[in-house]
Amino acid sequence: MTASEEQLFYSVVTDIGIEKINEALQTGRKIDLKYIAIGDGNGDYYEPTVNQTELVNETFRAEISAVDELTARARIPFDVGGFYIREAGIFDSEDNLILVSKQPETYKPREEQAGFKDIWMKIQLTGINPNALILKIDPNIQLCTLEQLLESIRSHKHPDLMAIRIYDTTNTGIVDTCEVVDGGRFTDEDVELDLPDGNSQRIMNANIYDQNNNGIVDNAENIDAGDF
Repeated sequence: MTASEEQLFYSVVTDIGIEKINEALQTGRKIDLKYIAIGDGNGDYYEPTVNQTELVNETFRAEISAVDELTARARIPFDVGGFYIREAGIFDSEDNLILVSKQPETYKPREEQAGFKDIWMKIQLTGINPNALILKIDPNIQLCTLEQLLESIRSHKHPDLMAIRIYDTTNTGIVDTCEVVDGGRFTDEDVELDLPDGNSQRIMNANIYDQNNNGIVDNAENIDAGDF
């Protein structure tokens, strides 16, 4: 069966999943859904079975960031890729495959293939009694897309002096990232900050970097960062 043929996409709860659900309902010890794993099916679609304990060919695994009564969600970051997604599975904190899913074929590109895009996997918890699950949103998992990060940087108004290392990330003596960074407040004379690693870092001189005195780096792409 090939990707071009008509497919039916669905999820099944595995045998171990049913066992864990029944155990949770009887004992009150709920299932902690921990991971969503994805795979390429070893190059083709297949029909998921209840006796599976793993994916046919797992390519990536992400920690679940949210579980509600209907779905579990996890993120595949933009810098992970180079494979097709045809299968997915939900694993608990004890690495048991609770649910396995047949997914529409999707290619996740690598970063060098213009893969600057996160993919969110959202799998319906079909056939799983929500009373058996730990419903959670993990506050320790703070996620945003690359686009959201850049927009946050563009709109940020920083009240403090900005270390030169932020603006010369390649250590070439040229400002290289200022087109998306607010310069914050500057100083009229050279200032050095003591860093936790024992080194020091100069602060941008306003006479060079903020010539119109508006608190923003101006013409940054043409400004030599000078000495540090």
